[in-house]
Amino acid sequence: MKKLTALLLALVMVFALASCGSSSAPAANGDAAPTASAPADAAPADAAPAASGKTISTDEGCNIDLTGIDLTGTTVGYVTITSTAPWGGRVGTELERMATEAGATVKSLDANTVADDVANYCRQMIDAGVDALAVFGGDPTAMVDIAKECKDAGIPLFLTALDVAEEGREYATACIGPDQEQMCYDIGQYVIEQNGADAGANVVQISGVPFLMDYQLREAGFARAMADTNYNLYEPDYAFSSRTDAKTFMEQHIQADGANINLVMGYDDDLTLGAVAAIQEANLGDKIKVYSLTGQNDAIQAVKDGQLQLTVMNRADDIAAETVKAIYEVVTTGTTNYYHYTPLTFIDASNVDEWIGKGEIG
Repeated sequence: MKKLTALLLALVMVFALASCGSSSAPAANGDAAPTASAPADAAPADAAPAASGKTISTDEGCNIDLTGIDLTGTTVGYVTITSTAPWGGRVGTELERMATEAGATVKSLDANTVADDVANYCRQMIDAGVDALAVFGGDPTAMVDIAKECKDAGIPLFLTALDVAEEGREYATACIGPDQEQMCYDIGQYVIEQNGADAGANVVQISGVPFLMDYQLREAGFARAMADTNYNLYEPDYAFSSRTDAKTFMEQHIQADGANINLVMGYDDDLTLGAVAAIQEANLGDKIKVYSLTGQNDAIQAVKDGQLQLTVMNRADDIAAETVKAIYEVVTTGTTNYYHYTPLTFIDASNVDEWIGKGEIG
């Protein structure tokens, strides 16, 4: 009866993710800034049931509707490359909270940025016989073998924020999150619209963990956007999860080449704000423009204060909620669409007042 009830719910339920805002903000020239888009062959996420039950709310009051989702008796394994980075940490925290409130038992393991431990911990989860495995930040190539092992063990694999390499997609179940490369390509297009393709700008890049594919994809997307310009991209500086180190890198750039730096592209707000601090202390805020992504509260405030030109909100809560929904679809119906793309919001001076205090972290 329980399975029959779940199946009936799956047929009538409609995913209702209450929007935390529009998917894009107006660009500097008045046109709508581009939003990250799914590949042409990627199907949209299936509608999911919302009959009766509770709505789980985030701390910021952005309602995420998980009505009708019941994971009672389901054990969800979660493996993360790190839980200390603010945004990545929130993906895991919210996934565990939402899945637990839906009735699941959640087992979590943190690789603490040791790439090999992601695969090792995934195998521990497979050996433990979890009903579903979610992974944040696994190397796409290394995840191919894990995807095969999950398939052989009959365990659905859900990739949060970062896809498996192409040869592993036939074995994985779903990928949930933004298109990392396209997101930063769109940010690059925004930068070009604001500054002109022939600005000849010198661009400092502040990145995170060099061996994580999400940062590699972000850098590749921005570089692709810059390919038809005469901009000069400095080699990325890797601050891992340290805002202090990001500030130090920016201080070194200012000391060595401050008069010639025009732009900064940061690949995570928490790191970008370290660079912003160095720029403000050097009284170069009116000379160096800074662009970033994640949508942290302090980054949104920095946009309001004129210290940051743009942040792109990429909500960890949305990824966590969509992962719980995808797990439920598979548990109840045996299938789900592969790509579940989560929304992005471009926040700049034109709409920042709508978003003050509405970020997830910072």
